[in-house]
Amino acid sequence: MTEVGKLFQRVPYYVRDVNNKYKVSNEVEEVINEFLSNYMMNIGNLVSVFTNNRDSVTNFHFVVNGNMPDDSIYIEYEHSKYEITFEEYQDIKTKGKQVTSLMFIDFFEEKKELDLIKVFEDMIGCDGDKLFVSLNKNEFNIYNPNCDSYHNRQKLIEKKELVENISKSFNIESRHLYNELYPNIIKQVCKDLSLTYKKLASEIGYKPDTINKSASTGKVSEQLQRAIEMYLENLKLKYELKDFNIMKETLRKILG
Repeated sequence: MTEVGKLFQRVPYYVRDVNNKYKVSNEVEEVINEFLSNYMMNIGNLVSVFTNNRDSVTNFHFVVNGNMPDDSIYIEYEHSKYEITFEEYQDIKTKGKQVTSLMFIDFFEEKKELDLIKVFEDMIGCDGDKLFVSLNKNEFNIYNPNCDSYHNRQKLIEKKELVENISKSFNIESRHLYNELYPNIIKQVCKDLSLTYKKLASEIGYKPDTINKSASTGKVSEQLQRAIEMYLENLKLKYELKDFNIMKETLRKILG
């Protein structure tokens, strides 16, 4: 299964259950055309289409640009073969009531992206306009290999394309989030690891003046960037080895 299903006049629909196959395109088009005709709308009113195949029931959810009945924002449309709901598209001023980080988590659950579920639960918020890091300054230890936020940052970078694609489908901006993941690396590393610039320089084999200048200007050479990343990777391995040795010792004591 791919990320995006077939297209209906350039509008993607998503199949959110990996155990079900895509519905044939003609069948989807018939359902959509019947729905639009029933509510006196046309393809220009259609914003997006989602399908959710679960058990023996096929669910369609339509987001439309058009006048909706007053009794509810989510309306059921009776169909002999499908469960169909639809809602009115909300512009950016009211969209925050509709799109939250929970919607991303729901999507990742269907995709079995367990690591991203943890990342979003731990540190990602959505205000209906953009994704952002929801940690306070004291918890924003993204360069400390002994903290969850370090591993969460790596997972976000590794899965950037997927996060950007689902953000785009929700009309949510993800650029702000990824900008937050790349602060001034020297200042942030020293803060996260409680290091002085001089100590960091010593750890990675650079002159203190070079570190001071790069920290103040924010201009970090590719070579210096790589040296810091290698230093962090070595710290990560040390932490993992320490945890492994502790686990071995604990098992030894238990087994006697």
